[in-house]
Amino acid sequence: MTRLSPAPDPAALRRSADAGDGAAAHRLAVLTAMGLGVAQDWDAALELLRQAAALGFAPAVEELALLGDSDGRVDMEAWLTAPPPRALPAGGPAILTIGSFLPAAVCDRLCRRAEAVISPALVYDPRTGEGRREAVRNNDAARFELPEMDVVLAVVRERIARAAGLPVAGLEWTQVLRYAIGQRFDWHVDWLDPANPAYAEDLRRRGQRIATCLVYLNDDYEGGETAFEAGGLRWRGRKGDALLWANTLPDGTVDRRTRHAGLPPTRGEKRVLSQWLRGRAPQP
Repeated sequence: MTRLSPAPDPAALRRSADAGDGAAAHRLAVLTAMGLGVAQDWDAALELLRQAAALGFAPAVEELALLGDSDGRVDMEAWLTAPPPRALPAGGPAILTIGSFLPAAVCDRLCRRAEAVISPALVYDPRTGEGRREAVRNNDAARFELPEMDVVLAVVRERIARAAGLPVAGLEWTQVLRYAIGQRFDWHVDWLDPANPAYAEDLRRRGQRIATCLVYLNDDYEGGETAFEAGGLRWRGRKGDALLWANTLPDGTVDRRTRHAGLPPTRGEKRVLSQWLRGRAPQP
């Protein structure tokens, strides 16, 4: 279960930034990009990112270099607009693939940042609201909560939300998954079972997991396909490609055909960004 971490006070961050604190300017840029505690404003977020870089905050310098062209210009509209999707063959759930969804440099950065917070992957325990280890899943995962967020990841999340046609406020915390040889996430669904009373409070607060997006962060491995039981699909994206599917039907009921698995690599390590999308922001 995803809980929103308390956001720092934007006014206090602004005072610190104006006093020459590059880290504060960067944190305020992240909040502004995400619309947490302040109105979402991409132009203002970029200006704050530039301020943080000018103050010598190294992560901000790296992010600006990644987002900008050779002249340092950032085309935010291009960053937030995904390439057109392509529907995969029928016979199962509604699945789209989006080629070159993320540039290779962004994929590489996500992999590097994941190394600092990666740990054994968990599954959701509805009784406690926490994660737990299960035999069904033996890969590793890095979850980027608010303290780990940066402007580049905020851009990635907005791009995913727009591609799916869902509000960015409904995104759970982004994860980067790592599969070593033989590691897998066995057959499962991403939606929360509305017939299970243990999920009732989560569904009331956050709504259903309407969609899932995977972005393949590398392709120098063998095996490791994403497999769907219905229709027999086995999919392996190239580096930067995205796979997007609906977990619910048009009438809002869950799509039981979305049972899927992350198959184990047979050579090398697979790394993939995983994003669950709800239909709305959390409620009190």
